[in-house]
Amino acid sequence: MNKRIRYQYMIAVVAGVCLLSGCSKKAEENKALFREAGIACMEQADYAGAVEAFDAALKQEIGTVDADDIDISYYKAAAQYANGDMEGALATYSAIIDFLPKEADAYYLRGCIYVKKSEIESAKSDYSKAVTYNPKDYELYIHIYENLKGAGEEEAAKEYLNMAFSIKGNAVSDIEYRGRIYCLQGEYENALTELGAAKEQGSVTADLYLAQVYSAMGDAAQAEACYGAYFEQNDADAESLNAAGAFFLEEGRYAEAISYLEQGISDETAAGKQELMRNLVIAYEYHGNFDKAWELIQNYVTLYPNDEEAQTEYVFLKNRQMKEVPETEGTETESGQTETGAQ
Repeated sequence: MNKRIRYQYMIAVVAGVCLLSGCSKKAEENKALFREAGIACMEQADYAGAVEAFDAALKQEIGTVDADDIDISYYKAAAQYANGDMEGALATYSAIIDFLPKEADAYYLRGCIYVKKSEIESAKSDYSKAVTYNPKDYELYIHIYENLKGAGEEEAAKEYLNMAFSIKGNAVSDIEYRGRIYCLQGEYENALTELGAAKEQGSVTADLYLAQVYSAMGDAAQAEACYGAYFEQNDADAESLNAAGAFFLEEGRYAEAISYLEQGISDETAAGKQELMRNLVIAYEYHGNFDKAWELIQNYVTLYPNDEEAQTEYVFLKNRQMKEVPETEGTETESGQTETGAQ
């Protein structure tokens, strides 16, 4: 049975069980099954089916809202966004905030949608609340910086990096994060100092960020050495594989870039899969394998229909698939040359 059909069938079966049981004794079990079905639908890019399943799960609640309902609501909002329903996702995050007014993650994620909608002031308001309710999370500051910078809000973005320094602390993780933030600020010598100190104190991930600093400084040999040192000590994950793939892509070493990026997307549950896929399309294209790039971009735009840049790339590769007419099939011009199809 096709996976998508199987999951839809699963949803129907659970709904039938719910009706037969009167939605009382089996409410919690049914909620868990609907949640599982929704996640399975998301893994198959059936986002409409996922929303349907998560809605069914939330309808099982008898009594007060609990942690499971909040968890399911987060999944529902993600499915709504992936399905192109930004207004629905906003409403779901707002519902979470109404129930949990200090829920930093909901403010951050709602802010991300406001950025996508170019409602920057609303995004800034939500981001401010996110760090107010979760002031010790370096990753939160970094993600907000990246989102605002991507929206052209350079000054506002930089403020969040500066705010992250207020966390302070002398733990290895604190030192490493400070190095990462210095790198984002373009203060590479400070970044090397902090990351070097973190490495000396036992950090096994500092080499990954040292590689990125050296790459930004134009020292490709040192960057490659640091990537090698990182993978010797750590299992490859999506973040490190994408970073290495992007590095080799930038260096024009496309076969090596493809090798790292392919490893990254081979994990079906990999976080950051969208960026991995995007980079892999580019790597295959630059490597001259347009057929593979075309195959990948078709899948990509199905999974991520809101990526406007990818839509442009899709059109380019689609046109590229319109092969030139072989010279033997062309028509001879007055100059004796053969005309072929459109380039």
